[in-house]
Amino acid sequence: MINRIIKFWTLLFLMIPFWGISQVDIKISFDNQQDSVFYFCKYRGSKTIVIDTLKTVENQIKYKNKTKLPEGIYLLTNDKNFPLIEVLVSKKQKFSLTINDLEDLNSVKVKGRAKETELYYKLMAKVRETDANIKVLESENEYNPDNLRKIDSLKKDLDSFGNSLKIKKKDSFINLVINSMKRHGMHDYWEDFPLDDARILTYPLIDNKLETYFDNLYNDAVTINAEIDKLIAKTGDCVEVRDYLIWYFYRKYYSPKYMNLDDVYIHLVDEYFLKVEMENVSESVINLMADRANYLENLKIGAKLPEIGNLYSINASYITVIFYDKTCHKCAQEGRILEEIRSRHPEMVIFPVEVNSTDIKNLLAKYDIQTTPMIYVLDSKKQIIAKRLSAKQVELVLNMD
Repeated sequence: MINRIIKFWTLLFLMIPFWGISQVDIKISFDNQQDSVFYFCKYRGSKTIVIDTLKTVENQIKYKNKTKLPEGIYLLTNDKNFPLIEVLVSKKQKFSLTINDLEDLNSVKVKGRAKETELYYKLMAKVRETDANIKVLESENEYNPDNLRKIDSLKKDLDSFGNSLKIKKKDSFINLVINSMKRHGMHDYWEDFPLDDARILTYPLIDNKLETYFDNLYNDAVTINAEIDKLIAKTGDCVEVRDYLIWYFYRKYYSPKYMNLDDVYIHLVDEYFLKVEMENVSESVINLMADRANYLENLKIGAKLPEIGNLYSINASYITVIFYDKTCHKCAQEGRILEEIRSRHPEMVIFPVEVNSTDIKNLLAKYDIQTTPMIYVLDSKKQIIAKRLSAKQVELVLNMD
């Protein structure tokens, strides 16, 4: 028993020196380094979050930590938050970077056991070169139709180059990055993008892909809702990516560019916020979302605008309802434009509603007024034919109807 105790304490004292050893040791140096303070940031989609402030020590920027970083793409910025260089951090987190030219990723030299970091710079140098060539070819498409074939060839060449950089360990981070950057058409757009892996949130590509894909979809709520459901289903058991997507779509369609997409917001609330358990979402917030979804049901295109004042007693082919604040300069400007339009369209009546009143809270919610001025165009039956538009756009609606 005594021997066991002695062995235990001997082993414990032998381990003590290692407790203080850094698990992360990253050194960065580059030519013409003039700043003395830098920020080491992590990505969360397209947003960056500062995780540490770094200083120059012996002409090197050093980041050390006793705890390993999650695998991901990190960003070094100067003290003015200007991005300098991205750093891929895999499981091997002790290495140094020497950079001759921040604009030339081929000049980055990696020392240490950080093969994936080295491969990342080779990949991104090729991506930059390919994108630059494609941009030139696209600008000349009108004069040289053969450029489309050349662009397709460049994209295939980039995919082949990426595949040549892959390492044998299938779940490696560099392999995930390479696969996720493959370029596909709309029909197989998400084929190589692993939405069930939380590591895809550690670089901005996910936001770029989402924006491109959904901005190119047919602007119909049924189509968009179906695509949202497909993507969220692809997250599997990865709650982190699932919640990220739900919040992304919530922000994108809270006040959509197109007036016929209110059903997307309603769908998100009904199918996800009210049914899925999400972190850091209080019951009071969910109740506010549900209330807004209920109001939007009565404010969709084709719905009859809820009665306000003597609105229903007005007989006119068109009624333009403008919610305004008397202290709002833009409201006054839009009001003058509407008066000009009315002089050309006597079939239209302007119905102004002041929101700076004692009932402002209920008014803003009931008519979903996010900002003033807020304009609705109604037909003779008080049905909504347009909303969330500028005064100048009102005349376009009248001419089109």
